[in-house]
Amino acid sequence: MNLFDDSYVPSLRWRQGEYQALLRLAPSIKDRVVPLITIPPVEFDFELWKPKKSIHEHVYPFVSRYKSKWGLRPAWIALDPEIAAGRMNDGSHIFDFIFAGLRPKNHLAVPAVPLAADVATMDATSRAVAKDGQGAAVLLRIEDLMIGNPRKSIETFAANLDMSLDELDVIVDLRAPNFEPYAAFAKALVAALKRLGNLYEVRTIALLATAIPDSFANIAKGSDEIPRHDWLFFKTFIGMLPPDMRRPVYGDHTIVHPDFKAMDMRKIKAAGKIIYTTPESWATRKGGAFRDDPAQMHNHCKRVMAEPPFAFQGAAFSYGDKYIADCAAMVESPSNLSRWKDVCINHHITMATNDLATLYATP
Repeated sequence: MNLFDDSYVPSLRWRQGEYQALLRLAPSIKDRVVPLITIPPVEFDFELWKPKKSIHEHVYPFVSRYKSKWGLRPAWIALDPEIAAGRMNDGSHIFDFIFAGLRPKNHLAVPAVPLAADVATMDATSRAVAKDGQGAAVLLRIEDLMIGNPRKSIETFAANLDMSLDELDVIVDLRAPNFEPYAAFAKALVAALKRLGNLYEVRTIALLATAIPDSFANIAKGSDEIPRHDWLFFKTFIGMLPPDMRRPVYGDHTIVHPDFKAMDMRKIKAAGKIIYTTPESWATRKGGAFRDDPAQMHNHCKRVMAEPPFAFQGAAFSYGDKYIADCAAMVESPSNLSRWKDVCINHHITMATNDLATLYATP
């Protein structure tokens, strides 16, 4: 798919907090967002010690939910390895089920698969490419750029799907590297991306990364800040690109670490917290266990609106900001942890999109 410099690629796992955050974005923000949506693993029932659903039960609602939450807007769809290895009850591949379900509505969804995807997933992707004419995306890690011949690898990938490079989206996911010092890492990344050859020959090149911690256990109670190293690095990186090198589109993992895994909540009491994205950091407000004191969120919201680290954008900025303002005024309830993920991701996507608009604004 064709993106603009100021387009934004949030990488999201298709769970309630994430897809509700997408649904509740303002239309003007949705117009500049192209998400990479990954169908996550089946949740595990720690009490019964078995998955909560079969893969078929887990995947089956995706098509209808996707239509209702994101409609006909463009997105990449990827599968967690556990899901890619599973099958629907009739034996069909997950991608066959998903794209057949979306197809009658003239969707703009594009399959996104790792460079080393298994044969069955590549075959299902090939069928989607042939029937939909939307092309496909290859998901690369930094190690894919450093070993072998990455240019040859993406050419072979496209050829195996019977499509040309100008139908291929290249998404490089750095995950959570050590970004500092920015200039040294930017220089190394430019050299790595050069190994892909002429980036103008592919349809899209996107760069994902995150600096969000994999756990908030060590984040101080009260108010704290975490630098948005991924975003701060990206601004340094694009300033160091050679004049003849294509500029990648920016993406991140919002406020969820890509290696996040559901835990046994019988043993862990998640804190009530707000992760509020600012132009340079994630300002955090953290209290005690949420389920022991949901009402703490009213005070957290008041602090977010009043304290300098948060630079509250106002209730009109996003759905997430309005919910914070309403919760501070006790118009909204503390709700549940999924709602706060929705609130914080919705604000983050709005902020990241505005950051990009500011970065690329004409002087």
